[in-house]
Amino acid sequence: MHNSASEITKLCESWWGRLADSSKVEQRAYVMKLLALLDWDLPIPFSPKETAERLNGLTYLLRGGGQTTIAAYFLMPGALDAPSTVVEKGLDFCLTTRALTAESQSPNVHYVLISDLCRTYFYDAQTDELLLHADDPAGFNREIAEYLKRGAVSRGALEEIRREPRSVAARRLRDWRKGWKRALSEYNHISETMLDALMDRLLIVRFVFQHDILRRTRRRLQSRFLELVAEAASDTATARRDCGGKLVRLFHDMWLDWGADMFCPLQELDELLEENELVAPLLKEFTLLARSKFSIATILESFNYGDPTEKMRVRMVPDNNEEREMYLGRRRLDDIDETRIEMDVHEEGYRAIFHWFDKLIALYEGMDRAFEAETGREAPPRSDVDLFTWSELDARRPAACSDKFGHACAKGFGIYYTSEKELRISRLLFVLHLIASCAQKQQATEQLPRVAPVFMERDLKRASRSLGTSSRILVNG
Repeated sequence: MHNSASEITKLCESWWGRLADSSKVEQRAYVMKLLALLDWDLPIPFSPKETAERLNGLTYLLRGGGQTTIAAYFLMPGALDAPSTVVEKGLDFCLTTRALTAESQSPNVHYVLISDLCRTYFYDAQTDELLLHADDPAGFNREIAEYLKRGAVSRGALEEIRREPRSVAARRLRDWRKGWKRALSEYNHISETMLDALMDRLLIVRFVFQHDILRRTRRRLQSRFLELVAEAASDTATARRDCGGKLVRLFHDMWLDWGADMFCPLQELDELLEENELVAPLLKEFTLLARSKFSIATILESFNYGDPTEKMRVRMVPDNNEEREMYLGRRRLDDIDETRIEMDVHEEGYRAIFHWFDKLIALYEGMDRAFEAETGREAPPRSDVDLFTWSELDARRPAACSDKFGHACAKGFGIYYTSEKELRISRLLFVLHLIASCAQKQQATEQLPRVAPVFMERDLKRASRSLGTSSRILVNG
């Protein structure tokens, strides 16, 4: 091990020492020597895609034991930022590694190795997580080399690499948001509510793009967003300066096309973003965050700080509520449209939103099956059913069964909040859960349901006088 590490260090330092007169042939020779020191005698070359070809990179597949495939990219020095600098900013990628991991997306590629024989990044290709990194050959030997040896890969060593705990990922996401909120506030003083609205919109944008539910507009708006990000990373000052106005117009179109309340025009925020020179670096960094940071669990955990009672609401697990369960159990087809569940995040916590909304949707689905069974018994033989007969039968279907998510948001589900912070967090989590639920049930839609009717402000003092215990069920109908 010691001899191997010493040889790797000498090899990499020698490559950097003669870089000025190096050629592609010499680069390949050094890379092959490095792979041989890691016991990869027969790496499989593959055709580089656009980014790797532009960077004059060498590309290989490393297959260990037939179970694990690593896409390896070896670049000329200067193409990679120092990994420690990237991680200190709370990011997971530099621009180069972001592009290369995107080009490596394939169900058959499990990991991505990117190195210039000095700086090294190692990613999980399925989750985008940065698993290992090193700024120099010594760091490579210390942190990465043993995992990359062919025998270790074949034995499953890569699966044993310790992943970043969710709490750490959440803290990094929170710190990234706080840093940009501070920078934007210093640029032009603006209320924290507006800055929170901006951050929440960015979270929703990434989440929507990761879930294919908006069949008509998602790809078009995603293309516009990616074009905007490319402009943000460009060397053209005019393009970067125009990013703020283009982001305002993109948010406006998302509001119209997606029907998403959280993208409605906010004059104070729009004025902040227009011709704001910070928007370009904000967007550039935003795309350098790993996909794993945008799970609902991580986003929820990112609010687990500050006020102890607020932290408690983040961590609270929904309690059993027999009266609410009995209420749902008594629902029938003739009263399902009037069924309503109301919950209070102040007392029940944010996780209760997911729990009780899912219960309500499950009830709607059960009633839909009951309706199908009932109409199936009443309908004439299938061969005799014409369009008019079918329309007459379908018109009797309860609204809660026809548009489950839309009806739940409009009439069936209510969330009480007692502060602006509770409203902000519960609304963000509810929208994300709504998107995830549609994706899980493979229910594509033209627009997101309006969520404004779901949220109701509660006067805490008056509520405590009228309802003295926390066991209230808050159900109507």
